[in-house]
Amino acid sequence: MRILLNILCSFTAVACLWLGIMFLVLHRPGFEGGLLMSALFLSQTLLTLAVLNGWLPGGVWRALVLAGAAGIVWTGGRAITNTLNGRHFEGFALIIGAALLLQGLLTAGQLITTRFTSSSKVHQFGN
Repeated sequence: MRILLNILCSFTAVACLWLGIMFLVLHRPGFEGGLLMSALFLSQTLLTLAVLNGWLPGGVWRALVLAGAAGIVWTGGRAITNTLNGRHFEGFALIIGAALLLQGLLTAGQLITTRFTSSSKVHQFGN
């Protein structure tokens, strides 16, 4: 499961970079908010990778990543809902929203279940 989450985080990081560049290049009204959103998602994705791979050990980092995972689940779900219910279908918003939703769910599952011992009846998520 960790490998899948690493791949998904890599995709999300590239998508956030692409969105940030598009916000800068297109320079539409309100681009600052979109650029900030892209930077926050990129930060959350990089932090997830660091905690997941043990580069940032500690409960504070795990709690921060878990809180961010909840935020990106909500945002990803909202992006999917808005895209499917909106007047204009935007495929990139659907794909990125689904990636964020899945990343948040997998992150939460991975971080919560790693707190159990191997002798616990609850096995690690995905194993």
